Amino acid sequence: MIKVKAATLLALLSQSSPAAAFTSAPNEASRIRAVSTIPSSLGASAAFSNEDLETAFFSIDIEASGSIPKTSFADALADLGVVIDNSAADALFDKYDADKGGSIDLDEFKQLMSDPAMSGVKPQRDMKFAMDLFKKYDEDGSGSIDRGEFRAVASEIQADARRRSLISVAAAAIGATIVADYSQEYQWAQKNFRSLYIEPLAEEMQNKAFPTALLSGDLDEAIAKTLGARGFTPANTIFAHSVCSDEVNNKDEQLVALMVNRWQEGFSLGGLAGLPFAGKSGFRAFLHHVPDEGKLLVMFAPHVGIDAAGKVGALQRDGQTKVSKACGAAVGAYGVISSKGAATPKPSGGNDDTDLFDPQLNTIVNLLEPRLGGIELAVDPISFVTYQMYAIVRDLIDECVEGTPDVWDFANEVSIVGGIMINRYKGGDFFQPLSFETRVKDGSSKGKVIDLYEDAFGAKPDLVGVLGSEEAVANLYDRSKRAKL
Repeated sequence: MIKVKAATLLALLSQSSPAAAFTSAPNEASRIRAVSTIPSSLGASAAFSNEDLETAFFSIDIEASGSIPKTSFADALADLGVVIDNSAADALFDKYDADKGGSIDLDEFKQLMSDPAMSGVKPQRDMKFAMDLFKKYDEDGSGSIDRGEFRAVASEIQADARRRSLISVAAAAIGATIVADYSQEYQWAQKNFRSLYIEPLAEEMQNKAFPTALLSGDLDEAIAKTLGARGFTPANTIFAHSVCSDEVNNKDEQLVALMVNRWQEGFSLGGLAGLPFAGKSGFRAFLHHVPDEGKLLVMFAPHVGIDAAGKVGALQRDGQTKVSKACGAAVGAYGVISSKGAATPKPSGGNDDTDLFDPQLNTIVNLLEPRLGGIELAVDPISFVTYQMYAIVRDLIDECVEGTPDVWDFANEVSIVGGIMINRYKGGDFFQPLSFETRVKDGSSKGKVIDLYEDAFGAKPDLVGVLGSEEAVANLYDRSKRAKL
């Protein structure tokens, strides 16, 4: 049975050492903190409340034994930011081991914190959250959390993403630093906790069908790092996205929201299945909003869900017990195409997501149908369909950029990142990157194309086993026969 000790939980939540309840003084400026006071008779610990001291002790009590043995005392001090040699550590230990029991308990630790040797230590009060959370779910008081108890912890961390909306409102009054801290901590916690509450079959299928997919936060960071090196900033860059209008793609802390937050605004080009139904007129409107001599960034992606049973094209949504389709438009279009050869074709209309009265869906059907050769060899038909949707959206984005002759009158660089958004009920959404290039103004209509994929994401995925043949992979990346609306 898995067991998570108190110090381990603190380390996970803090993105630091097990003793991150306190930090050395130079790091204090990186966060907004309230200052609580206790009587000045405590000397160097006067900046610490009892809760501060208890939290710090809780974090370095690695074995949850209620005391720090002499053998690990020097390491504990180092974790607190106090680096002294072993003889000095032993002397300090002997001074505050009041009962000479061979260990420092909580009361002795509180006295230790008043020693001048600890004067460089400052409280890290956000770690009180971790201590309180651990105590809340350590139901049996054992000093460790089992798998069942940790699921409850993970659910509490993940469940209320709506908190971000409230924090965003508060930020107007008390500063955007809080939002940045929350977002970074959420993304880190999501990554490090997910192994304890993921859906195994969904994870297995994702690894097969989308082998190098990244968590939304990791993808956002990789794009920002790569483009930052090229001089892209929120001040000189305008961001647009072409993703499906499905609400599942617009959740807090997932890719669209993260990128809009990073680049400070976002223009929507996408309609059903992520196709840029805003068209050239929409792209031109977006182009006209670019800062003078600025840069364009476009992220495009169809999306697909994977449910708990590992079924691609299905997703359990928040607040629903029934599994629904994702992407409904792509799955529906494939259903229409498949039914054309059936003895009893599916009717259009109703609630089966295949109503051809919808002009967007009709367009998707027409563009997808000629790309389905070899689907029977794929690891999964809906995965194959989703990769074809990626190629369709890519071609249409290319057509928007290259079909707008005055693009270089407004921008000096256009960066385009494309792939597949993977929606998950638990464990966070992912993105399978498939292309990342930038085009630099050079006097031509297309611009100088620079491939940024490997710099940002490493080697491209091997998709032969996913799509079923080398021919299917070659067709996916072939841009000579461009899809057009």
